[in-house]
Order: sequence, then structure tokens, then C-alpha cells
Amino acid sequence: MARWLGAFVVAGCLGVAGWCPAEAKDHPVAKSLTRTGLATHGHSSRACAGDDLLGNWHLVAFDSSYRFRNPQAPYLFPHQAFQYSHRGGAKSAHSLQPLSGDPDQLFEAVPLDMTYRVEGKGRVVLRAREQAETVETWTCKVITHVPEAMSEGPTLQRGDLVMTLIGSNGQGLFVRHLRKRAA
Repeated sequence: MARWLGAFVVAGCLGVAGWCPAEAKDHPVAKSLTRTGLATHGHSSRACAGDDLLGNWHLVAFDSSYRFRNPQAPYLFPHQAFQYSHRGGAKSAHSLQPLSGDPDQLFEAVPLDMTYRVEGKGRVVLRAREQAETVETWTCKVITHVPEAMSEGPTLQRGDLVMTLIGSNGQGLFVRHLRKRAA
């Protein structure tokens, strides 16, 4: 029963997220996305390729200098999980409570509403399923080796993803630090 209730909450959150998926791009450019060091990984990373994204990921850190219109939007929730499939499907789950259990079971309850494609040098383009219009564009970096210790913020690990949402004018909107979920 608790699992179904959790799936219902996640699906509801996704419905809300799908209802206004690009709300953040309406805001001015962030003053600094380097507050936690997520955007300063330089030579210790490379652009993501399609194979780098495959699998289940969880949010380690979120960095933004924005004041969002809706501070209760699901994409701002502290607990987030993402799944990128071999067939180009992209799923996400957002919660105010920790997401636990088998990620594959979690994502079974989440409808496949988004597709993704990696273009050029680590540009991840998300589209609504069966539609040509781009919903979100992210730059994606994979950490290739652990950088020197940073004075503040989360610790990056080899294989982590650092993804920056790109606004309609090419500006960085916010950064997500993702770590692969154990199989």
C-alpha cells in the first residue's frame, strides 16, 4: 500500500512538472552558479556521451541563484531521481521525502512522457514524447577524476554528472549534480 501511495505521489508530482516544465527559463540569468563549486570542475570533466546517461541517478545537489515563481515546484524538491533508458526515454521522480527502494520499481509507476537525445558536445535535449518541440536543453559533464578538494559544497566523485539547464537565451539557469544509483 505504501509503495502505491508513493507511486501516486511521484506521478502527481510529475503531472505538475509536466504541466509547467520550462517555468524556470522565464527568469533572469543567475548571478552565480559556482556557489557550491558545481560549475568549476574544469579539466576534471568531459562532455557527456549517450552511454554516460544510461541508468538510474539521484540528486546530490541543486544550485541556483534564482527566485522561482513557484518555490514548491517539483523540480525544486530535495529528493529527485532520474532514469535514462537505452531507447531514449527519460523519467524523473521528485519528492519532499527520501525516495527509497529499487529505482527500477519506482520508475515502473512513472509514465514515459519525455524522450532525450545527446547532441554535439554533451548537449542533452529533452522533448515531450511524440512531439518535435524541445522542452529543456541541458549541458552535461561527466566527472573523469576527482578534483582537488573544494572548500565548500558537495564532493564530486568520478562518474558523477553535472547538468546545467540552459535558458532560451543560452544562459545557465540552474545546476544539478547527479550520482548513479547502485544497481
